[in-house]
Amino acid sequence: MPARAEGALAQEANPLRHPRGRAAPALSRTSIAYEAFCRDHWPVYRVFGAEAAGSPRLGADIARSALDDLAPQWDAVLQSAAPAALAWGLLSAKCDPHHKHSVRRLRRIIGPREVDALLLRYRIGLPAPEAARAMGLDGPGFELLRSHALRRIMQRSS
Repeated sequence: MPARAEGALAQEANPLRHPRGRAAPALSRTSIAYEAFCRDHWPVYRVFGAEAAGSPRLGADIARSALDDLAPQWDAVLQSAAPAALAWGLLSAKCDPHHKHSVRRLRRIIGPREVDALLLRYRIGLPAPEAARAMGLDGPGFELLRSHALRRIMQRSS
């Protein structure tokens, strides 16, 4: 049974087909925005979940679940100042119980958002602007988070 996130990707070829093969219901502007958000963020969310959990399959399940949980809140999320940041927070929280050992160890030293920034930038290899966009941050906000994380790690190892 395909989840909403996979449905968003599957609909690229035929946006009028519902993932289960039925005709799609009439799409509102907000549902179109949600589907576009899922399509744009799915690759990073899936890879991030896989890196955080240490399993590609579990990472995809986590990303799918986060995007599914986002759907009923989408109208409210769109009214917020930073929709991508709210969505990222949901994904990050979904990853929490599934973190691999190295991520749990790092989270004892630095905060969860700092860990996320380092995973995106250094483990996944996203350029800083793309990592910032994924987390719903501006460039300077991401750089501040990343540099603060590195500084805290260096202080801890000194």
